[in-house]
Amino acid sequence: MKYSNYIHSIITCTLAFLTGCIANDVLYPVIKAEIQEIELTGFVSSTIRKDTREVTVLVDDTIDLRKVTVTKLVVSDSAKVIPDEAACEDFINFPDTGFVSVDSLPGTANTRMDMSQPVQFVLHTYQDYPWKVTAKHDIKRIFKLRSVDGKDVQVSNPIVDESNRTVIVYVEKNTDLKNLVIEQLQLGSSVATTQPDPVTVTDFRRPREFTVTAFGQSETWIVSVTYFQGTLLTVTPWSRRAYISSVAKEGTAIDIKYRKEGETDWDQVFDDEITFSEDGNFYALLRHLSPATTYEYQATIGTQDFGLSSFTTDTVLQLPNSGFENWSEYKRDGVASKVAWAVHGEGEEMFWDTGNWGSVIGGVNVTLFEETDYHEGKRSARLKSENVVIKFAAGNLFAGKYIKTDGMDGELDFGRPFTVRPSALKGWFKYTSIPISSVGKLPSSIEDAQKGMNDKAIIYVAVGDWDSPVRIKTKTLELFDKDDPHIIAYQEMVIDKTVSNWTEFKLNLDYRSLTRKPTYLIVVASASKYGDYFTGGDGSTLWLDDFELIYE
Repeated sequence: MKYSNYIHSIITCTLAFLTGCIANDVLYPVIKAEIQEIELTGFVSSTIRKDTREVTVLVDDTIDLRKVTVTKLVVSDSAKVIPDEAACEDFINFPDTGFVSVDSLPGTANTRMDMSQPVQFVLHTYQDYPWKVTAKHDIKRIFKLRSVDGKDVQVSNPIVDESNRTVIVYVEKNTDLKNLVIEQLQLGSSVATTQPDPVTVTDFRRPREFTVTAFGQSETWIVSVTYFQGTLLTVTPWSRRAYISSVAKEGTAIDIKYRKEGETDWDQVFDDEITFSEDGNFYALLRHLSPATTYEYQATIGTQDFGLSSFTTDTVLQLPNSGFENWSEYKRDGVASKVAWAVHGEGEEMFWDTGNWGSVIGGVNVTLFEETDYHEGKRSARLKSENVVIKFAAGNLFAGKYIKTDGMDGELDFGRPFTVRPSALKGWFKYTSIPISSVGKLPSSIEDAQKGMNDKAIIYVAVGDWDSPVRIKTKTLELFDKDDPHIIAYQEMVIDKTVSNWTEFKLNLDYRSLTRKPTYLIVVASASKYGDYFTGGDGSTLWLDDFELIYE
């Protein structure tokens, strides 16, 4: 199970007394139950989404999903397992607790299930937590063509649409579509049968249907072969660079030139600035560009000339109040004489926020300015973890907004609108690590947060294409997930010891896509890495100053 180990605050509040006549009501604790690991026969990999309680398990494509064995099922401590009765071969003898292997189970146990369709596991603590588990074959879909005389005419790997079961294959212009040979075909399981026999199909002047059958189920796929016309050329401008991409197989002659609009001299894209991906595309890097500037380019891919075109680079954006110089006081709603400090000046728009809105109920601002110790300017931000009333609160700072306090926990929105692509986050820090004194309900996968161990700080940055800010709820452990598919780029730094002097850091963003456009930027810092689990050292302090986004 992949857990978010990233801590961003929170928060304590004084206990409220219930009033009124409430009879025979028992308040049970909320103990969230999660699938942490699951493996099936022929296991390849798994993806566990704790926010939606969904699991996808990939297994070898030779496995019959109607008869799979759950070989491993690790769940939260004390959670009772209730499997999908309709899917179980023997529901009564399916274990009602987690297990690390079938060898650890009694001889009467039976974990075989029909997982040809998604199944449900209910994990019960004081509440029920339904999880959907989907098993899928790990299928490598392959389609390779050549001409009858053996010539390699296919331009790239096929474009496969699994949801609609279609395949598009691009071939060179002037290829005779009625005289082609299928060199290799795999649209389903490697043990499936395919009709018609691929050996007999040579005419692709029209789309061809193939029926693939395995394990009692059939799928119909439509394969289209078309000429590559060069219509797939795309340009993705960043602030100081751009990427030009298209469909082309490795070895294709690629010539790309570019220049500022109005200039006469061209810059050339060299061979070491062109990379080919497994999906049959190439990416050409245009370097050393100026922000918010129009460029012209010419591209020739193979024999296809794209002519003269243009694009405009993105602007450069910086973080507001990045030196943490400006602060202001606000009364905590509904709490007399409780002042929460905010990381923006009077009348300024908020960009940064903290857990102060919750911790101030206990009389403490866990994040404050420091006027006697800073890198430059006149102030720095000081994030100090403390025991507040009866709860541990991590000193924290994040781009976003504190939404509300829910009992002893907090709800926050991570992220601010952001549509450009920085290459790194740079800044300065100091850190005092105090041995961990408070330990909350930690997932079993976290082994570096026991009492007496050194506390750790964390700073991380992400850009992604979320539709809205990322809602964080510490009460239900809906935390930030660095494997969120919306993330386009991410980087983190964990500080595991005391750093007494101001020290520069640089987090180089690792981009998972060169072409997806960001919508939000997330920056988070915490003096206690596991603060979301109310775990850390009382007094651990992280100082921050002079943040800067780098564009290279």
